[in-house]
Amino acid sequence: MEKINEIHLWSWTRRRGSRIAFALDTGSIPSSDDQDGLNGDGRDLGGTRLGRIVGAGGRQFLGKLNSARKNFPMKVFLLLLGFYTANALATILGQTGDWDVLVAGVVVAAIEGIGMLMYKKPPSLPSRRLQSLISMVNYWKAGVILGLFVDAFKLGS
Repeated sequence: MEKINEIHLWSWTRRRGSRIAFALDTGSIPSSDDQDGLNGDGRDLGGTRLGRIVGAGGRQFLGKLNSARKNFPMKVFLLLLGFYTANALATILGQTGDWDVLVAGVVVAAIEGIGMLMYKKPPSLPSRRLQSLISMVNYWKAGVILGLFVDAFKLGS
């Protein structure tokens, strides 16, 4: 029964169109004949305030899940590339010991620069394509941070 309700919620959000649902949007659900319960009793989660909040949260979660699936292989590739880059920086450049401070400074500057471009409040970037590029570079940055974090655990053990 839970799987049927999940399918009903998904199909209901597809019919609603492109309206963004917020978790605290407790507006009433439009009543129509095709939105009755699947077993025909007419009771749905949307009848109460808590039901509307849960329904809106479910729609918001499904929207975020669908947006995360876009370019998923490229995101995984960039995450793994960043992990490899961090391992290469830690092993090859840290081998002699005299490049450590310079490499650490460059890595911190790059991470902070990418974070500044990614999370700047006013979207001052001119094109959507450039925003997408910075978003993809942010996945590489996450891989670098993850790789350095794992290397720190290797050094501590």
